[in-house]
Amino acid sequence: MKIIQTLLLAFLLLIVLNACSNEEKEPSREQAGEKPAEAVQTPAAPTQAPAAQEPSREEKIKALKAWIPPGVTKRPETAEEFAALPPGRFANLKYYDHEKEMLPILEQFPKIEQPDQEILDLYYLALLGLFAEDYPDPQQLMDEIKMASFGDPNIEDPRYQFKERYNVEIILDASGSMAEKMDGKTRMEAAKEAIREFAASLPKEAHVALRVYGHKGSGKESDKALSCGSSELVYGMQPYDAQKLQNALSRFQPTGYTPIAYSLQEALKDFTGLPGDKNNNMIYLVSDGIETCDGNPVEAAKQLAQSNIAPIVNVIGFGVDGEGQRQLKEVAQAAGGRYLLIRNQDELKKEFQQAQDIAKKWWEWQHQATIAVSKKLDRRLVDTFNFYSDWIIAAGEEMDNISNFIHSLGNRGIISSDTRNALINIMLQQNNLAGIRAAELQNLLFSLTEKSYKEAIDEINKKYGEHMTGN
Repeated sequence: MKIIQTLLLAFLLLIVLNACSNEEKEPSREQAGEKPAEAVQTPAAPTQAPAAQEPSREEKIKALKAWIPPGVTKRPETAEEFAALPPGRFANLKYYDHEKEMLPILEQFPKIEQPDQEILDLYYLALLGLFAEDYPDPQQLMDEIKMASFGDPNIEDPRYQFKERYNVEIILDASGSMAEKMDGKTRMEAAKEAIREFAASLPKEAHVALRVYGHKGSGKESDKALSCGSSELVYGMQPYDAQKLQNALSRFQPTGYTPIAYSLQEALKDFTGLPGDKNNNMIYLVSDGIETCDGNPVEAAKQLAQSNIAPIVNVIGFGVDGEGQRQLKEVAQAAGGRYLLIRNQDELKKEFQQAQDIAKKWWEWQHQATIAVSKKLDRRLVDTFNFYSDWIIAAGEEMDNISNFIHSLGNRGIISSDTRNALINIMLQQNNLAGIRAAELQNLLFSLTEKSYKEAIDEINKKYGEHMTGN
């Protein structure tokens, strides 16, 4: 019996040894190129990711400088410096209306715990790169005086002297963004209403035209070529006819791209046969955004200025953001004309009211009526452009947007409470300084009301001469 047990144990041992030998010789399924049905390995213990390294001071400075506009090295102090500061990316926009756009920008600002003065100054300049408003400048003031003094023989610019005929063309943006609402109606509805009222107010001898652009196709890439080629003279240069103008205004709605350059080139054709030596030619370009059709509106504006129609070009930014303001200003400067920012329908009507006043002066000159030609500048200068109030509005909106952004930075822990308070203090100092400069400009305006055109221009040149581009 013991022999049998011994043999049985030996047999079992042989089987075990043989199995082990086969395991060593047989390749694994992975080695054989087979994919295992399941990984039955014990998971390795999780490793903790190394903590993110705190950016260095130099890296923080670099991040802040990326948001500061080129050439801006200090906070503005003088009226000229406030006016020269380029509008920020979100100029003329409300922070809380664009809060979603702000979130990724907030995260790009460096975390600041205990900033020194250099960091604080850079931080505030970066905030201005986002929210600096477009303050009216001395050149705009002089342009407004010229418009208010239209017909004054002391104005050497022949465009402002009375001619045999008076012609006005409005070039209206009909791109998709004009469908945005303000004060309960779309920008397009507000513009159409203002145009109707303006045209109806003109003397019967004056001529008016309306060109629209971006009114075909859509904002889709597939429609870009169609939309960018859409600039149409819907009401040709002629005396005002209420029904014809209404029919023209009802033909289009805001829909497509923004071909500003092409429209200015086409407008030059609209004035064929109306040379500037015999015609007061006025152009009002109304846009709520930048060129989006790859054209060069600045070059097109130069061509207008150099043409024989010698127009006075008035570029109206209708609720445009910072980028739009910068481009439209350049267009106005290239045309030797005026730029102004308007925020609502009332301000658009006020601008057209000035064109109406000029047309009335022209009619009086035509009929040899008694004319009060800018012998002195009265309160109309202030009422027309509202230079002082525009400055105050700009300062207030700038402060509101910067304040909201600073608090959002603090709420997300991007800046410490000490940093937040320091930035708020800088903001309040700057707003106070802007108010002081506004009061100085208001006093200047009042001092000009009793002066002739030439005296007023001399005063402005004396104070801001080095910043003037021409008169």
